[in-house]
Order: sequence, then C-alpha cells, then structure tokens
Amino acid sequence: MLPNETADIGQYIGILKNRKKCLVIPALVVLVIAVLVAWLLPSIYQSSSTILIEEQQIPQEFVRSTVTGFADQRIQSLTQQILSRVKLWEIIQQFNLYPELREKLTREEIIEKMRDNIKLDTISAEVATDKRKKTRASNQPEVTIAFSIAYRGKDPGTVQKVSGMLASLYLEQNLKTREAQAQSTTQFLETELKQLQERIGGLGDKITAFKGQHEGLLPEQQEFNRQQAARLEMDIKQLDATMRSAEDRKIYIEGQLATVKPDTPLIGATGERVMAPADRLKALEVAMADLQSKFSDDHPDVRKVRREIAELKKMVGQTGGSAAIRRQKLTQLKAELAEKQGKYSDQHPEVKKLKNEIARLEQAPETVTPSKPVSEPENPAYISLTTQIKAAENETASLRSQQAGLKDKLQMYRGRLEDAPKVEQEYMALTRDYQNASSKHQEVMNKILEARISEGMEEGQKGEKFTLIDPASFPEKPVSPKRWLIFFAGVIMSLGAGFGAVALAEALDHSVQNSDDLARLTGLPVLGSIILIQTSEDVSRARRKRRLIWAVTGFSLIMGLALFHFFYMDLWVLTARLLRLVNKYT
Repeated sequence: MLPNETADIGQYIGILKNRKKCLVIPALVVLVIAVLVAWLLPSIYQSSSTILIEEQQIPQEFVRSTVTGFADQRIQSLTQQILSRVKLWEIIQQFNLYPELREKLTREEIIEKMRDNIKLDTISAEVATDKRKKTRASNQPEVTIAFSIAYRGKDPGTVQKVSGMLASLYLEQNLKTREAQAQSTTQFLETELKQLQERIGGLGDKITAFKGQHEGLLPEQQEFNRQQAARLEMDIKQLDATMRSAEDRKIYIEGQLATVKPDTPLIGATGERVMAPADRLKALEVAMADLQSKFSDDHPDVRKVRREIAELKKMVGQTGGSAAIRRQKLTQLKAELAEKQGKYSDQHPEVKKLKNEIARLEQAPETVTPSKPVSEPENPAYISLTTQIKAAENETASLRSQQAGLKDKLQMYRGRLEDAPKVEQEYMALTRDYQNASSKHQEVMNKILEARISEGMEEGQKGEKFTLIDPASFPEKPVSPKRWLIFFAGVIMSLGAGFGAVALAEALDHSVQNSDDLARLTGLPVLGSIILIQTSEDVSRARRKRRLIWAVTGFSLIMGLALFHFFYMDLWVLTARLLRLVNKYT
C-alpha cells in the first residue's frame, strides 16, 4: 500500500492475499509454541490441610493462661521454626523431593524453591466487641480462627504426604512451644521467688541487727518511751513529796527529842532533883551571859563559871557556847537597849553598858560541835524518838536512792526520745524495703500458683490448641498449568503475531505491486503490463534462499531441543509424558 493512501476493505483483503506467508508462518509458529507449552509443562498438584485454632476450654475467669499473644503472631513464629533450613531439608530427604534439581542447584536454592511451593493462608472471622450493639461489618475486628497449609508438587501422592507432614509439624510444634512457654514462665517465677526469699532473709537479718544496736530508739517504741518518761516524772514528784514529808517528820521528831532527856531524872539525898550535865551546862551558860554583861572576863566569878562550863563541855562533848542561849541573850539585851535609848541619850551609862554587853556577845565564838550521842539512854521516850529519827533517816536515804535511780532512767528515756529521729529514717528505709519485698514475695507466690495451674492445663491440652479439621487429601486434578487458558492465549497471540507481521511487512515495502497502484500513483492510465520473467539464476537464488531458511529453522529447532533437554526437562521424560497423555485421551 502506498503512503498517504486511504485503503478500503477490499484493499486489506488484497494485502492479506499478497502477504499470506507473513500471516500464516508467524501465526503457526506462535500457535505451535503455545500448544507445546500448554501440553509439555509438567502438572503441578496441590494438597492442603486446614487447622482450627480452638479457644481455651476452661474459662479465663478461673484459669488464666501464661501463653499470651495473638494467633497470627504464634502462627508466624511456628512458620519460621518449621520452614527453617534444617526442618525443610529433613523433609526433602525423607520424601526424596526435587531429585532432578539436586545436581543442578545448591541446597539453599532447593530449600528456597520448597518454601515457594509452601503456601500458608489464614482464615479470619469478625468478632463483635459489644453484643448489645449492632455495628456495621466494616467496624468489626477480625480474629484468626483457622489457617491452611498447602504444598505444591509434581507427584500427587508425595504432595499429600508432605502436606500432612507439615500439618503434623504445626500441631506438634504448637504443643511443644506452649508447654515450653508455660514451663519457662513457672521456672522464671520460681527463680524470682528464690531471690526474693534470699532478699527477705537478708533484710530480716539487717532489721534484727539494727534493732539490737538501737534498742529503745525504734519508732514503734517512742510511745512507750514517752509513757515511761511521763510515769517516771510523776514517780519522781511523788518521791520528792514523800522525801519532804519524811524530812519534816524527822525535824518534828528531833524537836520533840530536844525536850526529852536520855536518862531518867536523879533524886539526891536531900530529895532534890539532880541536874544533868547538859542541863547544868545550859544553866551556867545563861549565868555566864549574865556575868559577861556585868563584869569583865578577868572577874573571879566569870573565870569560875568559865572553868565549870569547860569541864561540863568536856563531859557533854561541846567546844563552844550554846548558840540558842547567845541569841536569846542578844535579843533580850537589844530590847533593853531600845527601851533605854527611848528614855536616855547615847552617853548615858546604862546605854553604854548595854552596847558593850551586846558587842561582847556578838564577838564571842559561835562554833558548836554536835554533842556526842548517848550510848545507853535509859528514857523510853528518848529511845522511841531516836528510833523514829533513825527510821526517818533510813527512809529518806532509800527515797534518795530510788529517786537517783528514777532520774537515771528518766535521763535514759529522754535520751532515747532525743536520739530516735536520728535512726528513724534508716529504720524506716529498712522496714519499707522489707515490706516491699514481702508484698512482692506474696505476689510472686500467687503468680506461681497460677503458672502451675496454667502449666497443668497446657499439659492436659485444655488451653488454646490447634485441631486438624481437614487433613491433606489426595489431589486428583492438577492446579497448574491451566492448559486451555494457555492454548486460548496462544491462539490470540498467534493471530496477533500474524497480523503484526503482515502490517510490518506492508509498512516496510514501498514498491508498486500492480497496475492499479501505478495508475493511482501517477494519475495516468496504464497502457499495458509485462509479467515477471524469471531466469535460471533467479530460480537458483530463490532455491538457495529457501534452503538457508530451512537450515536456520532446523538448527534453531535442534538448539531449542538441546536447551530444553539440558536445562528444563529430559527429552526421555518428555516422551514418556507425551505417551502417557496420548494413552489417556485415546
């Protein structure tokens, strides 16, 4: 067809007639290739097993499983374990899979090819989150309830066995994994429990040692310390009152004792009462004070009375004058002086005399040594009073001793109250750690009980488990290749190849084919036409050309068969399959 020429249907038909070889040869070649591919490709069979994921048979409110996680995660974990190189190679050797590839491919490539032939599909179902509300299906979460494991291969019997083996591996591995997880959880908790027990024991020893080192300073003993301190303060006050009472009683008894003579009065021969040395001493001291107020120290009467007083003092055990008598005398003289000064002036003789007497008495020594106790008193009243004084002294001494002991205890308890805040923080830290460890110990104990129950549930297969509901069946029909689909696609492709070759040849050929083309091209009428005259040289050239085409075609066919034989399938195997197919359809 000429360029820029609009063709009609007749011209297209003419083109097809002229290009019959370009139409038929490519179409036949493509069709033959499609037929060969459709019938020569090996049949691939598939067998699958369906496994149901059953929920825990015992309600989770009663027994909580220690094996957690979503079903998809567990399935993926099991898949990684089962499709490992070791497992797959064991299956390959057990069923003698891919014998034709073992000499051509490496072990890794064969294992990878088997992984490609294994297919895992999960089956999900929608689960409502709230049974009281009806929501749209698109809003419902999907939960995996089952999954299928399929295997593809050339031998249907082997495919069935391999699929069953894979399903059994999933069932077996799931049981082992769940039991192992349950046991590992229990072992982990038992290890934690042992560590906590050791920690609690160590903390208990620390607390015991701390209590021994800080006895009485612990926070729980502070209330007792305060009560004891308050009680001791009250006891001390009571002892003070009792001691004052005992001292007052002693002073009172001593006052009574001063009025009682140790011995009974003596009666002289004249019938008069004989004065005791102490009474005589007091009488002489009164007389001595009176004489000293009248006479000087060198006066004979003064000197006589002084000698007698000295002897009596030796007898009664005193070294000085009686202070009481001196005070009484001074008081009397001062009263007389005041009376005289009210009547006379200071130069009056009587006033001067009283002043001199007062001065001598004030200058006199006042040292008094206690009198010697009477060794063997005879007066019963005196004996009774001295006994009472001695009892009062003993009681006072006992009370003082008790008071000293109570004060020491009070000081101890007050010291504890002052030192308690210093150790409270450390003790509270130890106690807090001990309580936390005890709480954690109880928590772990409860978890161990739950873990052991869960472990027993897994061993009894009462937990979540895999159940084979559809075992692998014998595949009667291959799943691939789709032969009729390949043949139909080959027909379409052959037609496309034929028409494409015609269009390409027509587009590349710009020669004039007939007289009509020449007339349309020149716009002039054609007067005549001369037929093609072939010479013997043209005939021989065309023959050589056909021979070359047949030779190239034959060589290509031989090379294709060789490549097919060495790289894809043995020709003897192909021949056997073709004969089996012929026998099947005849």
